[in-house]
Amino acid sequence: MDRHIVPIQPASGRGELVVIEVLQQGAHELDLRLVGCEGANPYVVQIKQSELPKLKQKFKGTNAEWEAVLAHFLQQKQLGPDQANLLEGVRMVYTLKKDGLEVSIRQDVQGIKVTLGEIVLPRDDEFELNPFEWARASAQAHTKTLQELAEVKARIDSENDTITKLNAQLDDFIKTKNEAETAMLQQFMELLNEKKRKIRDQSRLLATAKVDKSTALAMQSARTETPRKAVPSRTSKRKAPTRAAKAIQEDSDSDQVEIEKTKAEEQNDDEDVPGPATPDRSDAETESEAEASDSGLRGGSSETLKSTSTVAQPTKEAAPSQSSDGPPPPRNLPFGRAGTRSKGPPGKPSPPPPADDDDDETDDEEL
Repeated sequence: MDRHIVPIQPASGRGELVVIEVLQQGAHELDLRLVGCEGANPYVVQIKQSELPKLKQKFKGTNAEWEAVLAHFLQQKQLGPDQANLLEGVRMVYTLKKDGLEVSIRQDVQGIKVTLGEIVLPRDDEFELNPFEWARASAQAHTKTLQELAEVKARIDSENDTITKLNAQLDDFIKTKNEAETAMLQQFMELLNEKKRKIRDQSRLLATAKVDKSTALAMQSARTETPRKAVPSRTSKRKAPTRAAKAIQEDSDSDQVEIEKTKAEEQNDDEDVPGPATPDRSDAETESEAEASDSGLRGGSSETLKSTSTVAQPTKEAAPSQSSDGPPPPRNLPFGRAGTRSKGPPGKPSPPPPADDDDDETDDEEL
């Protein structure tokens, strides 16, 4: 059975303290019996843990927080770190009235007193007080508190000693570090001075050394005679696709010009070259040739078109060589004679016949 003797100050700030005995009675931790006394009359009340929310007035926290506040003031229990803000400006006071004793839990908010909850202890003249039990409980609590205080002081002293030792070790480490840095800097300075001394000695030796004049003149002349030549800058390269496109375009233009020149030369050759001279023929030959010419006129036109197309096709292939070597030689066209028109089918033009004996005879007769 847990018993606590709790002193409560008056709400007005003037007057004597009221002592309340808090005794646990019940299955729950906050099933309590409160007995108060102002020195003459007893005030008694019993509260249940399930009825604690009814005691709240302006408390805005949860029921668990309210129970923690009551346990702190009535059972003198300390709150956890996460609940320490619940006790800011909060205290427990009493107000004495004719019929009872009102115990209030108040909070001062910027000079304004806010009542978080209130417990009323009605007056009970029949209740028998036992001051000896209260004194014994108070003495036990005082002794326990003194023991805890001594333990806390001993723990604090031990921690202070540990802190002192750690500070001493830290000071030693800092001192050792400074000494090591000073030694390193001293060694570095000595090494640097030694290097400088060696450099000065080498400079003196080089200054006093004698150099052959012929060797010095040869080196100087070699430097002046072989100046460095500027290297020509690299030529920029064109992209392959652009060059290929320009080459194709130029080839196509030159082919077109050569074809036109070839056509013009062929027309000039046709106009300049006279037809083969033939001797005068008899009337019978003239009539036979007229009949043959009338029969071959129809098929001659188609053969003429086809033959001209076949003749024009090889000229395109031979155009580059002719333009470079000179004008092409004259050619005998197939439609120049009437005898060739009647031979062969109209779809396949026959090649021009070679010069025969008649032409030779004709030339002899003309001569």
